Amino acid sequence: MADSPVFSVVIAAHNAARTLPSTVRSVLAQTRQDFEILVVDDGSTDGTGEALRGFTDSRIGYVRQANLGPAAARNAGIERAAGEYVCLLDSDDLWLPEYLEAMAVALDADPAAGLAYTDAWRLNDATRRVLRHTTMQLYQPPARPPRERDALLLALLERNFVYTSATVRRRVLDEVGGFKKFTRSEDAELWLRIAASGARFVNSGKVLAVYRDRPGSRMHDRAAMLRAGVEIYEHVLATYDLTDEMRSVSERRLQEFSQRLVALKQADADPGETSPGAVRRLVHELRWYRLRPPRAVARAFPDLRTI
Repeated sequence: MADSPVFSVVIAAHNAARTLPSTVRSVLAQTRQDFEILVVDDGSTDGTGEALRGFTDSRIGYVRQANLGPAAARNAGIERAAGEYVCLLDSDDLWLPEYLEAMAVALDADPAAGLAYTDAWRLNDATRRVLRHTTMQLYQPPARPPRERDALLLALLERNFVYTSATVRRRVLDEVGGFKKFTRSEDAELWLRIAASGARFVNSGKVLAVYRDRPGSRMHDRAAMLRAGVEIYEHVLATYDLTDEMRSVSERRLQEFSQRLVALKQADADPGETSPGAVRRLVHELRWYRLRPPRAVARAFPDLRTI
């Protein structure tokens, strides 16, 4: 492992043998090289560990555990992290070469900031085409996150505009704790907890990651995502110190997730009827792919077929 790394890159991996090598290579190609990589194999059965055998870099650490879920896997990596900054990276996502450098610049510019984030280009894993809009664009992220604690927490309760591949100061994670287990979206709850602690967020102002949109990924289980929304807002209402406005927003969001979950179950029970939302998504998929990948993505990954 690297001596006194500045960045600890935590990659939780479950059955990621096909995608993990490209993910690791995107870290090794960073303009900042003062990092360690901690791969936590969460009970894979597809040879995920063997997929790392082609790498000889001593900065790559590998830990295998029973299948306990992504929250436990990420926490295992955080416990072993030696860096000042803990960088979270999914085992099928990619970073552009300037990711670490930009995260450090953003955090160094604001000592009160506890978390730095970016957006991600969305890569269709089947067609290898990139969508016109970024992954978080649909959530209407603010150009700059609110600086005041209550305003930031309220904005995050309205919608999670922070992409999962964020960088967090280690001391902030030590203060608030690691990931809690939910059906999905464990990262969104951690962002809320960090904001509630008073730590500020900073936006790199750049799109520095690539989200690999795969049919089998956890994000495609809409029922699980909606259940997670219910769980998280129930947890927030039960345990967070909220203002009246925050409580009102949380109750509304809980109701929205609950209603959507009921509607989805009803739609599943009547598969002969196509929902308007499904039609809109199909039209969106057909119309909004780029003819060519963004220049930054093309430079970093000249042949998208190989990643």
